[in-house]
Amino acid sequence: MMVEFLSFLKEFEGGIYLLLLMLALVMGSRLISAIQAKKKSAFSLEKEIAQKRINSTCAFLVVIGVLFIGQVLLVSVASARYPGLYTITTPTVGVLPTPTDFFQAMLQMDETPEGLEQTQTAVAQTGCIPQQIEWLSPISGDEVTGSVPLIGTINVPNMGFYKYEYRQKGREDWIPIAAGNKVIIESELGGNWNTAQLEPGLYELRIVVSDNQNNLFQPCVIEVKVVL
Repeated sequence: MMVEFLSFLKEFEGGIYLLLLMLALVMGSRLISAIQAKKKSAFSLEKEIAQKRINSTCAFLVVIGVLFIGQVLLVSVASARYPGLYTITTPTVGVLPTPTDFFQAMLQMDETPEGLEQTQTAVAQTGCIPQQIEWLSPISGDEVTGSVPLIGTINVPNMGFYKYEYRQKGREDWIPIAAGNKVIIESELGGNWNTAQLEPGLYELRIVVSDNQNNLFQPCVIEVKVVL
């Protein structure tokens, strides 16, 4: 049994190293993304979520490192104790295992807030889910001035964290207003939006929600007009 196992590791050595390398690259990308997200976080709850993601990604990288070292050691043992393993079979390119469905699933899982922000300009005034994530006041198209009460609903399964932000239409960076982690049903979100110092014009408001597994819902974005 051990001979067959070592033979397998030796035969597919190149494919195993390739798979581990690709997984390490994916997890490394996720780690960089999580670190950047933590640096951009404006609220302590948001930083905690980013830190959990950093910790889980580091754990995956440690596992990948252990598997890599184990592969090297086992192949070395196989080469020393069973020299015949070098000639048991001649592996071809066609039989190397390829990280297909699993690797694609890892890539799909690696959606980050940065990736969502790249698409939000195109989905303005979308992403709102009635009775789950929605603005009740103001609503899209309203004119606002002064201190604006923000009323809405944030009631999703496995609630984790939410924040609400604004930006002038056409700008890239969102400016945080406030955040929380409690369910809200047709009530004030917890902080007014002070528009007194803002330049009159079109602005976007959005609610960003994640569940307790750090999965982001599509942001609920509306457009309002700030007037004097």
